[in-house]
Amino acid sequence: MRNIKISVFAAAAAALLAGCASQNAVYVESGGARSIVSTNKINMADWNAASADLVSELLASGAIDDTKLQQPVKMKVSRIVNRTSSPVDTDLLTRQICITLSKTGKISAVSDDSLTDELARYEAKRQGKTLGLPKLTMTGKIVEDRESNSDLREVTYVFFLEVNYLGKAIWMGQKQITKQQERGGVGW
Repeated sequence: MRNIKISVFAAAAAALLAGCASQNAVYVESGGARSIVSTNKINMADWNAASADLVSELLASGAIDDTKLQQPVKMKVSRIVNRTSSPVDTDLLTRQICITLSKTGKISAVSDDSLTDELARYEAKRQGKTLGLPKLTMTGKIVEDRESNSDLREVTYVFFLEVNYLGKAIWMGQKQITKQQERGGVGW
């Protein structure tokens, strides 16, 4: 009887391991064509598309050059308001934008990390210098619009960004990303 229990257990364990082994994970390009698309949240493809398009629009506008400020211009990312139905980490958008702008040599993003700021002020004071304040600020908002009928669910995420100088907007841009999902046999 004991041998039968061990054999049944061994067979079940082998079947479980064989099932797991056939479900191998694979690497895909972040935000690429093989990434999972969901209408329930903003995914990496959405963040990548929004940041790339907004940076391209900002650079093409010439707004940074029009300020006539010495480049790289210090820019502080201020508040990015989330008006979607789910919590999102807006750093996925703003960090990517700041990295791209920094690589152009036009912008120097100012950290909002308190320790970084404290160390920078200490070092400037030690050298008898003062830290200049950022000349530009970036603010924004992310909103969503959801629609559905008996066959489809659709969500549009709208990414708004604004760059300000001397208290006024020198550039505004938006990127809309719309995704649809067909109604499945077992709900949405």
